[in-house]
Amino acid sequence: MSPEPGTPAADEPQEFRAARVDISGFDEAAVLAALRLRLPRLPIERHGGPAPGESPHLYLQLSRPADDRGALRIITSDGRAYERSFPVEIGQEVRVAASTATNLIFAVEQGAVAPDEEDVAIPPPAAAEPEPEPAPPVAAPPPIQAEPTGPKGQAPKDSPDAPRWELGLALHGAAVLGVGRKVYGGPFAGAGGGIGLEVRSPRGFAAALEARAIGQAEAGVGLGRLRIAVAAGYALRRGAFELPILVGLAIEPWWVTRAGERAPLLAGDDVVAQPPLLGGFLRLSPGYRLQPRRNLGLRVGPRLEVGGGFVVDEHEGPRVVALADAIGVPRFRVGGLELSLGLEVALQFGLPSR
Repeated sequence: MSPEPGTPAADEPQEFRAARVDISGFDEAAVLAALRLRLPRLPIERHGGPAPGESPHLYLQLSRPADDRGALRIITSDGRAYERSFPVEIGQEVRVAASTATNLIFAVEQGAVAPDEEDVAIPPPAAAEPEPEPAPPVAAPPPIQAEPTGPKGQAPKDSPDAPRWELGLALHGAAVLGVGRKVYGGPFAGAGGGIGLEVRSPRGFAAALEARAIGQAEAGVGLGRLRIAVAAGYALRRGAFELPILVGLAIEPWWVTRAGERAPLLAGDDVVAQPPLLGGFLRLSPGYRLQPRRNLGLRVGPRLEVGGGFVVDEHEGPRVVALADAIGVPRFRVGGLELSLGLEVALQFGLPSR
């Protein structure tokens, strides 16, 4: 089709006089209201009925090929077509769809983007589409056409934009501090590191299984702790920023050493049992996320954790253990409220889509 008379060239600034919108996969009324709020000078109506009487005008199609993916297509009255695909965060669908469409309309008006196709006709309203004619009894097979190389509105399942489950391997190092009104034996509760497996769903649900070993030593006496934990929560992702927020439960065996060798815990001449710590924690791991390849990501950042634990004594019930040396000098505390500060590196792998 040839451009309408009086329509400016594609690379010159112009201002559209009207818009017709076709919406599927989003809340139509909410998206229309959001578009009208962002474009108060542009009359916007649903696609249908008579065509706009003024030119230049445009046709806008918004669709949602996947839960976390949207697609838009703009066709101007002079036959230029523009297509874009954009990510959609759950709960932000209307805002993201309206903002993306508004930005593209402004860019087209300013001549800042080149059309993906030209000589494209605005489709008629769905109700005005003619009934398809019956196919002839014998028809030659259509010629094989090359797949178009231009942008597509819908992301196929095997495209880089398709949502994927991710599996991660995380390494961290941390120092643990005892907190509270009174810390027996000083605030330092140990240092060490750990390893964990993480999984993240396309919608952000996250879970982790990890092990952490820390220790401390003083005056030839040492305390070792090994924590096994499971956690679940949400991994927020905005561009290159990622913030896993996880709540976990843990069991933590511990032991005492003397001169580097494991030793029994004594109270006088009696050997005291060493039941494991039971506890929980809240962990935040804000980080910068790199994605050098389609199915590979790397997150680096601090690791902050607040948690606590206790041992269950068969006589006294849940309690915090205070350890002193043979002459009564306080050395260590096992359990209580603790703060962990450290650094974490996580390598993430995209799992194949079905």
